[in-house]
Amino acid sequence: MTLIQKINCFAIGLPITIAALAVFEVGMLSFALLSTVITGFLQVSIALVLFINHYRNRHLQAYLLLCILFFSLWFTMDWGWIWAMPPSLALYMTVILHYIVTEKPQ
Repeated sequence: MTLIQKINCFAIGLPITIAALAVFEVGMLSFALLSTVITGFLQVSIALVLFINHYRNRHLQAYLLLCILFFSLWFTMDWGWIWAMPPSLALYMTVILHYIVTEKPQ
């Protein structure tokens, strides 16, 4: 597992771990929601770093365009169904990292 994959696993696991602590303290759910900001920041940062090296990768291009779409919709529309985009983007970035960009050439 590469360092980028480990950082991504940490980013995905952080909100889940904090939310699991809500069993002991319900207020931890607020911290879990706030930690999703860290997840988004780490994943967008990883995507930008990978994009520098793999700028022709269609999946990275699509991910970055979807991120731009998310933030433009966030500032221009009410929330409606936009809440489904961040988990979808996190899953898509994880798939890109684990199966597309970091696979070894044959």
